[in-house]
Amino acid sequence: MAVAKMSVMTLVGLISEKNAILDEMQKCGAAQIRSAKEYAFTKGNGSVNDVDILSLKERTEKCIEIISSVVDETSPKERKDVFVSDGFSVSRKEFFSMSEKGEKMQSLISNVERLQTDRNEVKLKATKKGSEIKTYEPYAEINEKFSFFKDTDCSLVRFGLIGADKLLKTENLATEKGFVFETVGRYNSDYIVAVVALKKDKEEVEDILSQAGFRKCPFEGDFTAEEKIKLLTDEYDGFIAEDEKIREELFGYSKSVRDLKIYADYLGFCIEKKQAEGNFKETDAAFVMEAFVPTDKTEDVESGIKQVTQAVFVEFEEVPETEFAPTLNKNGKIVRNFEAVTNMYSAPKYGALDPNAVMSFFFSLFMGIIMADVGYGLMMIIGGFLFAKKQREGSSVARMAKVFAYGGFFAVIAGAVFDSWLGYPLLRVTMGEGYNAFYEAHLNQITAMTSIAGIDIPAILMWCLAFGTCHLGVGLLMKAYQDFSRKKILEGFFGGVVWAIVMFSLIVWIFGVATGNQSLANGGMFVTAGSAVIGILTAGIAEKGFGKFTKIFSSAYGIINYVSDILSYCRLYGLMLSGAQIASIFTNTLAIDMLFPQGVIGVVFGVLIIIVGNVFNLAINLLGAYIHDARLQYVEFYGKFYEGEGELFTPFGSRLDHSYFEG
Repeated sequence: MAVAKMSVMTLVGLISEKNAILDEMQKCGAAQIRSAKEYAFTKGNGSVNDVDILSLKERTEKCIEIISSVVDETSPKERKDVFVSDGFSVSRKEFFSMSEKGEKMQSLISNVERLQTDRNEVKLKATKKGSEIKTYEPYAEINEKFSFFKDTDCSLVRFGLIGADKLLKTENLATEKGFVFETVGRYNSDYIVAVVALKKDKEEVEDILSQAGFRKCPFEGDFTAEEKIKLLTDEYDGFIAEDEKIREELFGYSKSVRDLKIYADYLGFCIEKKQAEGNFKETDAAFVMEAFVPTDKTEDVESGIKQVTQAVFVEFEEVPETEFAPTLNKNGKIVRNFEAVTNMYSAPKYGALDPNAVMSFFFSLFMGIIMADVGYGLMMIIGGFLFAKKQREGSSVARMAKVFAYGGFFAVIAGAVFDSWLGYPLLRVTMGEGYNAFYEAHLNQITAMTSIAGIDIPAILMWCLAFGTCHLGVGLLMKAYQDFSRKKILEGFFGGVVWAIVMFSLIVWIFGVATGNQSLANGGMFVTAGSAVIGILTAGIAEKGFGKFTKIFSSAYGIINYVSDILSYCRLYGLMLSGAQIASIFTNTLAIDMLFPQGVIGVVFGVLIIIVGNVFNLAINLLGAYIHDARLQYVEFYGKFYEGEGELFTPFGSRLDHSYFEG
């Protein structure tokens, strides 16, 4: 539950060894390069960009895209075990071996580009042939050669297509004028016609046909449409066969996709090195570099660099908490996943308190209370871990999936307490009257009541408010802890501990009232009131001058904010109640009460209703649970102590698009 201490490394090395030093820093995975602004000399080019590497990376990515599209065209059986999805692990040895495979990889890329160019040309030819075939298709049933319909010395011949709606009128006009009008075939909604007239009537024929929307046949050769279509089809099939041959050749490169993706990531690292050089200060022979390094990793980084070269100067200086440094959270395997929730709001500021360990417990607890169903909890656990397993290790998506999975454990517990098993009251059905009486008196979300000042309030609502008040109290204790660590003892005690006592004693007070325990109620009331008075009167203890008095009044008014914060936790009860009622409707009302009594068909449809309905309810509830749970953390909890707007620590060379490093 801490933000790692950071040190600034200053390194002076030889230009000739710069590349080897940067490679070693990447292998260490513990240095974020920053601009070396304090040094005046500016010799050397300090290149920020490298067009050749950028172009090569773009070509590599395009090559991967080409092969991926070919794989998508291939049947699942044929492509089995040959395509590598993003998010695979790679050793650093394999990663850096790409520097020796550049010529081989570039040859592979050139081959794929050549094949794709050839394929594009073949596809274009096939498309043209296909279009040409379509122009002959209207005349495919005509047995006469196109030359049969050409003009003679005395006669004018017109051969082509007329729409069905114009046929009769045009035929009548032509017949009236003494022209020969013959319908010789049909294609879709058009008729194929031949018109014969004397050449002296050419102008009149053209006028009649123009009004009818006549489309003259564009072909005049000594061949039939069928002959031409067969010839073109043979050519078209040849292009398709050639395309398939090229596709198979491209598909053969799918076995190299893993290497191509590693190579693309390696090129990305090379670009990052070039960009990093823009932060260096150089002479003709040496360079100065600065980088942020976690303080507990300084020895490892220095040792790694000095394994590469001894002709180097390395110095570390710890960054004070009051100055800027990137944020690196130090959390365990489980809590690390909840960093994704906090980072969606804002990463902790360097030198501030990391809230994730405490927040992870409350986030999971509240999600469990909202979901409150054993079946839903099990689906969250199984689905969350399975989905996370299919994602890239350490990605935000994988972390969020695990967050829902951990919330599932609390949902199982809450579901067992409130006897909801996909909405079915399993314990109430099997445990007998004694349990049912206990459930109705203490656990039923609607009927179980507690009395406060003569007002009946749902007992479960009071528990939700109690959990919320405890949440606020812990937030105030974290404020105190943060102030104590900064030697602000008075602020931490009176601004954090005292108000935390107010929250916890308030729970005791209300509990005493609800249970009729007068001594508990009186004790809680006096501690709550006394602590609140102390908190108000000491609110300006850290202020100067007139602020010491104005702060007292703003603190007194702030009690309203505390009441508002506590009432915010009513949402836990409302969301739990709505989800439980919907689950009960799907399972009990629709399935068990209405469909199951209808025999085998009823049972089948009932089971279907239970599955589909509860999956839908789970999805909707999860969305609401996440949004409202996050809101309680961000506003009510973090509002008491959290200092955000941090910049996450990003080790040099860690930005990989396709893979991630082992270990």
